[in-house]
Amino acid sequence: MQRRKVLKLLSSAALLSAVGRGQASSIPAPDVEIGPLSALSAPGQYLIFTYPNQGQPYKSVVARVGKVVDGHTLTLTQPQGEVYLRAYSLRCPHSGCTVDEPGSKRIDTGTILICPCHGSEYDGANGDLEFGPATIGLTALSVELRGETLHCTGIAPAL
Repeated sequence: MQRRKVLKLLSSAALLSAVGRGQASSIPAPDVEIGPLSALSAPGQYLIFTYPNQGQPYKSVVARVGKVVDGHTLTLTQPQGEVYLRAYSLRCPHSGCTVDEPGSKRIDTGTILICPCHGSEYDGANGDLEFGPATIGLTALSVELRGETLHCTGIAPAL
């Protein structure tokens, strides 16, 4: 094989790998309306919405959490005090299956979300990996508040 073809093949593979991890993309991230902030009136409440992940629509979740979880936590100053939100895709990074939604109407610290394909477990409050075979947590999503409506604006940058 010619050297140019090998280099082109390797650079294409590297780009596809980066896109798969959400690090590079030539496709602009869609802006998706999630719903009203008022639907998340207390910690533990969440909304399910659909957002593309690796080019396919996947269920995603935005949850109101009780504290700042990490750099992906959106902090809003409201008249009643600080509101903390965390959003992530429910697409399992190991197998691409949709992780089960919470069985209850709340996501709290200690709520475990399970992938039905191979049993990976994720923390419902932040999408972090608790147990494999997956090797990373659920993909964090960026959320903005416009007026009283929440919008998902893309995959959050890696921390």
